[in-house]
Amino acid sequence: MKIGILGQGRWGITIKKLLEENNYEVLGFHHTDTSWGAKLDCLCVALPVQHIRETLFRFPSPRCPVISLSKGLEIGTGKRASEIIKDVWKDAIVGALSGPNFSEEILAGLPAASVVAAEEVNLGKFFQNIFHSKRFRVYRSTDLVGVELGGALKNIYAIAGGLCYGLKLGENAHASLLTRSLSEMTRLGTAAGGKTETFFGLSGVGDLLLTASSMKSRNFRLGARLASGVSLNEATAMEPTVIEGLPTTISVYKSRLFAQQKKPIADEIYRILYENKKIHESVVDLLERRVGEED
Repeated sequence: MKIGILGQGRWGITIKKLLEENNYEVLGFHHTDTSWGAKLDCLCVALPVQHIRETLFRFPSPRCPVISLSKGLEIGTGKRASEIIKDVWKDAIVGALSGPNFSEEILAGLPAASVVAAEEVNLGKFFQNIFHSKRFRVYRSTDLVGVELGGALKNIYAIAGGLCYGLKLGENAHASLLTRSLSEMTRLGTAAGGKTETFFGLSGVGDLLLTASSMKSRNFRLGARLASGVSLNEATAMEPTVIEGLPTTISVYKSRLFAQQKKPIADEIYRILYENKKIHESVVDLLERRVGEED
């Protein structure tokens, strides 16, 4: 079986290693390529979400199952990676892989788990069989919307986690922040058609706990740097790769779909990033919000 990986960043390289360990022939493609050069049995798209559309237009449809490894929402459309892929390649059958996965740990041979999502059960089983191994446990879901949104939305709250860490607000505050962030993620995700239970799985709370609690996360590091007084431009310049939480924050804040949903944490992150609101003012405003029943 020949498996292609479009995108040769850290995550694409990590998945390539996993698949080669599973004894598949893996072909890597750069975003500057324009053809496949071989008949593929499966294609993995490992590109920053903001570059998926323009890159895919340069390639013919691979005419094989396609799985997104990307987490984020497209600015302007608010679309998930699988939706962008379907926009460009109308005949594509698409799934997604998402979960609490730091590439450096997987490259080091440490165990991890993730979830593949596909609306068709047989397609999900196809992807599961490809990725699952003794050290990389892969579960299956038919909730493609929920799995992709969990991976995308958590990037916003990882920035919040970094802010909390950088401000030295304490572990009580951090635990409270993550709990309320999960509530927001679930509210937004179900409004878009995802299932509630998905957000309590690997692609939801699992990914949130990991990326909103560790300096290995680009989004968390961004928040921590902003809390230390570094400007947004300076903080982004410190990262060699895309910080997906930034465009995702814009997409969620400006989305008509999410406009009627209560999302105070995500809204404050947007104001800090793009309206120059002082971080301490956002903290005060969140703490002084009217309190009611837990939801």
